[in-house]
Amino acid sequence: MALGIFEVREIVERVFAQQDVLDACARRDLGRVVMILGAQGLTQGRISELTGISQGRLSEWAGRKRKPRASSVFEAFADGLGVPPAAREALGLAPDGSAEPGRRLPHPARDRIAPPAPALPATSGPISLQPAGVFAEGLAALLHRETVHGPLNEVMAALKAQQSRRAAGSAIRRPVWKNLVFTGGPGTGRSRAAVAVGQDYRKLGVLATGHVIEAAAADLVGASPGETGKLLAEAVRPASGGILMINAAHDWQRLPDQGQQVLRRLYEQLTEYRNERRDELAVILAGQAGPLRSLLHGSPSLAARFRAVVDFPGFTPGQLAVIFGSLADEAGLTLTPAAESKAAGVLARAEGGHGSGNARLAVGLLNRATAIQAQRVAAASLAPGWDPAALHTLSAADIPDQLHPEHAPPEETWPGQYLLPAVSRRLFQPGRVPPRGSSGATGSR
Repeated sequence: MALGIFEVREIVERVFAQQDVLDACARRDLGRVVMILGAQGLTQGRISELTGISQGRLSEWAGRKRKPRASSVFEAFADGLGVPPAAREALGLAPDGSAEPGRRLPHPARDRIAPPAPALPATSGPISLQPAGVFAEGLAALLHRETVHGPLNEVMAALKAQQSRRAAGSAIRRPVWKNLVFTGGPGTGRSRAAVAVGQDYRKLGVLATGHVIEAAAADLVGASPGETGKLLAEAVRPASGGILMINAAHDWQRLPDQGQQVLRRLYEQLTEYRNERRDELAVILAGQAGPLRSLLHGSPSLAARFRAVVDFPGFTPGQLAVIFGSLADEAGLTLTPAAESKAAGVLARAEGGHGSGNARLAVGLLNRATAIQAQRVAAASLAPGWDPAALHTLSAADIPDQLHPEHAPPEETWPGQYLLPAVSRRLFQPGRVPPRGSSGATGSR
């Protein structure tokens, strides 16, 4: 039986506290590290499942036939195992795992792995209970999403109580289900919420890494039940210890069998991870509310494994203005008061015409504003007495009077990355976005 998350965590923390392992990390000798982990019971197969690095490649490192060189490989290894900060630094990585936004995964899990949260300090005794809503920065960072906080806080409270009982010595033979359903349109923050949930799941100790892998639902359906099972297994494997977010899951209802084949295969995967892999997986189904509810209504055994349905309404014009300001700040720009006011008006008019509450409106407006600002600064820099501070400022003149239709978000596209104020930059590093037109890139974030 594969090691569970608690055994993996214990081995990783013990091994990476050793000086010889830190020395190996400083030499970037992952082959030596793999050998030491193996001697402690963490097999190459299990390391492969956690990191997404092939077992064959791990074997080549351990046998001195090949050495890893790409920084993305070291990042994947450290993120997948939840390597402690000191060892990450020895490997030349940021101690909090935020040096890179993520790495591209092979089809079908095509989007990204979000960085895991820092490991919790070891505790002795029961976990202290706090009122619902008082959790780590994951969910606390989702500002202005009151309809999202309620059901998610209930899930976190149930898991926190479970972990407190476990720490007090109770045998937990029926763990709380961690799977969720996220409904709503594109650009409403579902992917951001999935990252936040993964962060809190790890901090509660119910997932090893809490990373998020996204896959398009259409890419998980094969021509036969066997092929569908294989595609699902391929998507689930790199998500082990974290969250698999299946986007546009409502598309399954349009299949000839109303999605029953793929739902059965998903049920089998959840059963395997529940019974044989220490419940090391959480699944989030994301898509349109009506079709998703109908889909799960036709599979009550699977529906029972999803703890909560969370609706993500579109952002209000005021929230879009806040997102715009946060994006500008991330770009190293400061808005003048007049620019803030004008941007809010433009977004309000655009939202009134489009009506989706899609954060892509704020992204489109910032793209246009920065282009105008760049042209203005380039021209002004040629004049005597030019103030370099203008490089960092968005003025009202840089904000277009309106957001043209070509800058409005299509209904079925991946929206750009966006942030809300006070959102941790470590938590929400932008991930890679599939190129426009790639197969399966449906708008279900």
